[in-house]
Amino acid sequence: MRYALTHAAVFDAVHAEELRRDCTVLTDGETIAAVQDAGQPIPEGFEALDLTGKTLVPGLVNLHAHLFGTGKPSKTLGGGGAQRALVGFIHTAAGRPVVDSMVRHHVLQSLNSGVTTIRSSGDFCYSDVRVRDAINAGKYPGPRLLVPGPAITCVGGHGDGTFAEVSDDPAALAAYVDVRKSNRVDYIKICVTGGVMDAKVRGEPGVVKMTPEQTKAVCGRAHALGFRVASHTESSAGIRVALEGGVDTVEHGSFLDDELVALFKARGSAFIVTISPALPLAKLPASITQLNELCLYNSGVVLDGMISGAKRALAEGLPVGLGTDESCPLVTPYAMWREVYFFVKYCGVSPGFALQTATLKNARIAGIGDVTGSIEPGKSADLVAVDGDPLDDLRTLETPRLVMARGNLLRNPQVRRNPQIDAWLDSLM
Repeated sequence: MRYALTHAAVFDAVHAEELRRDCTVLTDGETIAAVQDAGQPIPEGFEALDLTGKTLVPGLVNLHAHLFGTGKPSKTLGGGGAQRALVGFIHTAAGRPVVDSMVRHHVLQSLNSGVTTIRSSGDFCYSDVRVRDAINAGKYPGPRLLVPGPAITCVGGHGDGTFAEVSDDPAALAAYVDVRKSNRVDYIKICVTGGVMDAKVRGEPGVVKMTPEQTKAVCGRAHALGFRVASHTESSAGIRVALEGGVDTVEHGSFLDDELVALFKARGSAFIVTISPALPLAKLPASITQLNELCLYNSGVVLDGMISGAKRALAEGLPVGLGTDESCPLVTPYAMWREVYFFVKYCGVSPGFALQTATLKNARIAGIGDVTGSIEPGKSADLVAVDGDPLDDLRTLETPRLVMARGNLLRNPQVRRNPQIDAWLDSLM
């Protein structure tokens, strides 16, 4: 279909602090054909949609999301027999269609919330690959998915026993990259450090797990095959191992010193902020999060390190991106707008800078900045219409009035919300 989206203000993401007023955006199939003043004539064959009083922004890009969970707090997430039973079921012939259905539902929720591109961050049994392929084949609508398959880590590393494949042998870890290539993944995800859920010591949530040799083996093989590498990394020591090993994006992050900044610059790597899980886990009581006191304390350590590291990265001009870490407790599939809001509140950037980060800068970090992330002729028709001016009030992103992904139009996007989770998170805004 060909559409003329008329009388809209436009945040094109090329310019971070201004809107272009009273515009018409023409979409021709999957791409943006033109951005013109509303007074110019609309070519024949375009269906006109009046967006008076609304702003068009590029579709949001979520750089870090696990697509299998709802975000509802559960003791199962903390490990134990219930978790082992659930993971065991997922790996059966009967369980795979169930997890695929869950992933499909969650990416549709994300799409309806205005997210048109998701870089998933580790799955069960290549579920995200199957859903990506079904969307790309036109079997059902969905966002653009960039998928790594299961994560790769060492024995006892983050994700061991859940969404990661493990070995302590560097050669075996490198061979996992070839397995993922045969499964047609888009990039590689590793876990250099532990995390909040698997930490054993108060104040040490990001214990280094993968050795420099293991990290270099995976990154070297991945780069030889043309893949980028993202690493779950929640400590300064882990960042050093990850960057020296060759990772392209540090996920979550921590405190940065001069040496780490220099490593980021030498490698050209990006720092990916995920405030959405750490904030509520650190600030809300255990009666809500369903996690133990150790996890709650360590969430605060991660939050402080991430925010400090992000501020330093921004001050040093390093690439900084945003993701939600969807599927963690209290992180729903429709939470990307909150991550943008938290970026402003806790990292001190302007709303325009945050929105530019969640669109064009995220797309560039993902390697698709020439495809999506901005409203420009020739780019993918990934568009979201919101009421009013998001540069004045980012909460307008919470309720999109129109979503378009690769030219496919959702005229009345609907999100199935969890009112209780929303109320808990609203208390932190």
